[in-house]
Amino acid sequence: MADKEKEVNDSTKRLFEVDGVIYAVRRPSVADIRLADERRSSTFNRALQRGDLLREQLDTELRKRELWNDAREEEYQGLRNKVIDDKFKLEKGGIKLSEAKDVALEMSDARAGMVEMLGSRSELDSNTCEGKADSARFNSLFSSCLVYNESGEVYFSGGLDEYLEKQEDAVASKGATEFYYLISGSENLDEQLPEKKFLHKFKFVDSDGRLIDKDGRLITRDGKHVDEFGNYVEWQKDGSSITVDGKKRELSEDGSFSVEFSPFLDDAGEPIEEEVEEAPVKKKPIKKRKTKAKKEAVEAAVVEDAEEVEDAAEPEADVEAESGESESE
Repeated sequence: MADKEKEVNDSTKRLFEVDGVIYAVRRPSVADIRLADERRSSTFNRALQRGDLLREQLDTELRKRELWNDAREEEYQGLRNKVIDDKFKLEKGGIKLSEAKDVALEMSDARAGMVEMLGSRSELDSNTCEGKADSARFNSLFSSCLVYNESGEVYFSGGLDEYLEKQEDAVASKGATEFYYLISGSENLDEQLPEKKFLHKFKFVDSDGRLIDKDGRLITRDGKHVDEFGNYVEWQKDGSSITVDGKKRELSEDGSFSVEFSPFLDDAGEPIEEEVEEAPVKKKPIKKRKTKAKKEAVEAAVVEDAEEVEDAAEPEADVEAESGESESE
């Protein structure tokens, strides 16, 4: 599937697979765009008539809900200025490469801080007139552009309404992501950021954006080697690695220290002999014996049953005896 995607994924469509079936998202046609724009306008007008917020009213609403204030605004602007200043430093150059690396990492941290601070604003923005209108436009385009790759038939034959009913569908979920990549022109918009481009250009990060050293080995911000799970490691001369803690002490697979134990010492400095506790032996459960009373009751029942059997057999014996007597006569 990966090879096929490379062959056909271009500016006009993208392929993806779900449960062995190949689907595609294609570029919207002029008719698709016209319909989507009409739906955007009608959605905006309905929201406005209901009295929904406009984007320009967001700041006031956030302050009213105590989700934003002057202190947060000042913090946000500080982060924003940090990003702008660091971008200027990277574009100008003329500093040590190691210093530029620190600038790029600090710039990335500042941008992440901005995104986190805007979380409440972004959530509220989706409920504004413009936010609802933009969502309606995207949904309209996507429901028209998700198709079966082999036949080109539209996946949601029922149109937008069917898509809105089945947004949790596996094909719809995967397809929406692929459609976003198609219309945005990138699978990862973060990789287009100046700090990310710098770190990739000078090989400070791998293809997944993780920090690496000059040999391509994963490292932390402070230069310590780690494995893909984030565990500290120490590389050996033969190219192998061992797991260590933050102080480079070797660890075993279960996370305990790989050291040979020595006996503890008493106050005189002599080794203390520790008593080895033996594992307790499990005793087999003892079967309870029947009490004398129970035993006598059981024996009496057996005797009683035997007597009943004998009594039942006696008439038959008498009949046989009488039958024998009459024959002899």
